[in-house]
Amino acid sequence: MNFGEFVARKMERSMAKHDQKFKSTQPLPEGVTVKSFDYLDDGHEMHKLNFYRPAGVEGTLPLIVDVHGGAWIYGDKELNKNYCMHLAAKGYCVAGMSYRLVPEVTLGEQVKDVFAALNFIAGKAREWGAEKKDVMLTGDSAGGHLSSLALCICLDKELSELYGVTPPPLEFCCLVMSHPVCEVHSILRGKDLQPLKGMRAFQSMFDKLMFGSDPKNAKLFKKAAFSQYSENVVLPPVMIIGCERDVYLRHSLFLSRLLKQKSEEGKCARFVFDFTGKKEEKDKLCHVYDIAYPDLPDSQRAADAALAFFRDSRA
Repeated sequence: MNFGEFVARKMERSMAKHDQKFKSTQPLPEGVTVKSFDYLDDGHEMHKLNFYRPAGVEGTLPLIVDVHGGAWIYGDKELNKNYCMHLAAKGYCVAGMSYRLVPEVTLGEQVKDVFAALNFIAGKAREWGAEKKDVMLTGDSAGGHLSSLALCICLDKELSELYGVTPPPLEFCCLVMSHPVCEVHSILRGKDLQPLKGMRAFQSMFDKLMFGSDPKNAKLFKKAAFSQYSENVVLPPVMIIGCERDVYLRHSLFLSRLLKQKSEEGKCARFVFDFTGKKEEKDKLCHVYDIAYPDLPDSQRAADAALAFFRDSRA
């Protein structure tokens, strides 16, 4: 185990300890059925997904696909279970997948897992009573990166060929990202695209975990950040959920400026930034508050805003 892998494992254990502490006190919503599926038949524990549906509701329902966060090194399909159940309880089908984690794999393999899950979902949609058209794609933190990357790959043939994946027969009508961390070449940001001073060694270590031993010469390196992979696509409606206390706030602010510009240039159908400042919050909010604490009044408001955005995007 090299130093980068050691740091990744230590971060993973720290995040798991934090999550276990607060999740043990959270009641799960009632009236939602949850089923687990293997989206690849290779026996890997991370090649599974959960499918959520409101209990006792007949017919075909709109579909939401969620990609969990966790700094690319942590989490699985259970991480956002409470959040996904809250969405399903409001009358939606929801699917959320696990994917292999860094440092077991690099970014390219993670993307392949996400697309394997998306194609599995598309193949099961009719059986599950989920719509394949007008699908909402969502993700938080690193999941915001993976979900937005997946969307752009679906819209850009050259990008799909570069990543070596087949886009699923699903039509995404919008993207909702909670506190996204999408500029992977500057995780701890100073301003614009520059890594925070004093953290260049960390960024170099992170790059090697994500792209291999020679990251800057890796074929995916120049198409791995949102500002890179969104360059040649016209995006559907995009929403960002953020808050002033977010430790990665600079990412949301940078991305919001970029998406506002794309919207003005006709390269994004519509952009909404749902931002909660310290003066507006009912509780002290934090990074991905709406996912981690879905019972908070601020979280419920954000979820309702996201679903209203989804409905408007479907119209």
